[in-house]
Amino acid sequence: SQQLLAIGSRSTIQGRGETMSNESQGIGEMLGSLLEYDTLKTVHIKSKKVGLIFRLLQFIILGYIIGYAIVYQKGYQQFDHGVSTVLTKVKGVGVTCNNLTETNLTNCAPEAIRVWDTADYIIPSQENDAFFVVTNSIQTSGQTQQADGWNEDPLRSTKGSQKTYACNKDSDCQKYYLAPSRNGAVNGVCNATINRCKVFGWGPVELKKDDDASQVIGYARQMTQVSDFTVFIKNIIFFPTFDVVFGNTGLGNNSISYLTTCTWNSETDPYCPIFVLEDIFKAAGVEDFENDAMIAGAVITIHIKYNCNLDLNSDTCIPHYSFRRIDSPKDPLSEGYNFRYAKYAIGDTPSRDLYKVYGTRFVFVVSGIAGQFNFVPLLIAFGSGIGLLSLATVVADLIVTKCLKHAGVYYDYKYQVVNEKDIEDGIEHEGIDHDQNEFSPLLGK
Repeated sequence: SQQLLAIGSRSTIQGRGETMSNESQGIGEMLGSLLEYDTLKTVHIKSKKVGLIFRLLQFIILGYIIGYAIVYQKGYQQFDHGVSTVLTKVKGVGVTCNNLTETNLTNCAPEAIRVWDTADYIIPSQENDAFFVVTNSIQTSGQTQQADGWNEDPLRSTKGSQKTYACNKDSDCQKYYLAPSRNGAVNGVCNATINRCKVFGWGPVELKKDDDASQVIGYARQMTQVSDFTVFIKNIIFFPTFDVVFGNTGLGNNSISYLTTCTWNSETDPYCPIFVLEDIFKAAGVEDFENDAMIAGAVITIHIKYNCNLDLNSDTCIPHYSFRRIDSPKDPLSEGYNFRYAKYAIGDTPSRDLYKVYGTRFVFVVSGIAGQFNFVPLLIAFGSGIGLLSLATVVADLIVTKCLKHAGVYYDYKYQVVNEKDIEDGIEHEGIDHDQNEFSPLLGK
């Protein structure tokens, strides 16, 4: 038994020694790899197949550098982005009827006819890079504020942020005294007839039935004439790097007689700065103006894009127009575009007329880029492209050493391991013969 224990002890010690030896060897190899050096080796392969692959890769990369990066992407030019502003003038006359029971405008009595000119339907009169045109409206006239308060509309909801307060007696309202209601602040009095708390504020209040009626085609205050309105768009764009200014006026036929009679058309009159709103609606995807944008409103972008090559023409730059509707016409929360505003009358008792207007907001998006020849971007594009040529060598090496029929042979020629100890021990190494007198070692013999 003592002999068995001794043999076991020797085996354990020997196993531990082998483990430590293996670990030391692994660490030594890892440290040794840090002190190794890889040099490039040129292997001249006389193969038409390999040569064709390599040259084909070079031509593809050169084609990308010259054809795409420099010519197509104008890598030889310095670029600048423009700073722009837009001015507009809308022309047209709209007609509505103040008699809300009349569904045919031609049957409206003269005293009920309401004419809308530019000052009426452009709200606000000046807006940066946008304009709004009224197409439909609800008017609540002669609103005043009084101590007794006003009745809420019983058809309005008693839930949500714009709620009215239900009640059966005054005590139901008193606990909400001065709490915000849909049309004012609760005054603590209950109108038991309609079961709603009265409010301090402007009244008579706007009615839901009028709001609902405005969303049905034929409502007396809808302006079908808006699609025939015209807008004059004057756009100016400035490129500070090149100190040049361009615009969308003065292009093509810029005679006064032409500019006062033309309307923009992408094919026949692309340079005319006067646009018919119907053309903009259609180009933006609004096919049925009266049953869509006129009733609920819309938001449309007018994109004016400049792409100026100053090497070809430094005097003019032609803009390109595109149109897009960006609101959701079927949004269940707030379809289209609308807002409220008031016109006030100052007298013994201040009063106002409240308008809820639906309409289209046209928003301008102007983008512009100008380019001109400059040596610096050309050298950068060419230099970065030349660096890609090294990919041809990398890809060719992979194909030669991994994909061809004799890939293993090519691999042995391409990669050769030279051990310094073998050289010092005098092992002859096969290779190209050189005259030893040609070398003058710098790091010792």
